[in-house]
Amino acid sequence: MALSSTIYKAEITLSNLNDHYYDDFSLTMAKHPSENEERMMRRLLCFLSCAHKDLEFTKGLSSTDEPELWQKSLTGDILHWIELGEPDEKRIRQASGKSKRVSIFTVNKNTSEQWFLKVRDKVSHEKVNIFHLENLTKEDLTSLVTKSMKLSCTIEDDSLYLSNDERTIHYKIDKKL
Repeated sequence: MALSSTIYKAEITLSNLNDHYYDDFSLTMAKHPSENEERMMRRLLCFLSCAHKDLEFTKGLSSTDEPELWQKSLTGDILHWIELGEPDEKRIRQASGKSKRVSIFTVNKNTSEQWFLKVRDKVSHEKVNIFHLENLTKEDLTSLVTKSMKLSCTIEDDSLYLSNDERTIHYKIDKKL
């Protein structure tokens, strides 16, 4: 019997002071059976970092042809392709060919630096942005997880703060490319 995805709801108030973008989002996220809550919440961080009213979660782990998130035009063209992790060069070329803009978010400090050195000269610098998300608090993102979350997010300079009524998680967003 195949396992099904677990559904999470998130009501989020976003204040992006860098871009002067302020919005409220009601999101539904599906956590794939092979995905842990930490990874699901990292996808949420990617969403908040690139927030736009047309940005949406894709099939993610269930599809090799889609990124974690994308923003599409009204005609179906992919405007923004967003990956989480360390995609190979072929995947980055695929994303660059299908989208006007690509953002890649890495999270593993031990491997992301080596990965970055390997791919940085082989990607289109006009289209591709690479960021590293680093947790600066002792608690991990799973401390914020409930089936129905009410969160607040503030982005200022290179910091992202994600909070509920009890705690705040601080992430540094380090732009590599």
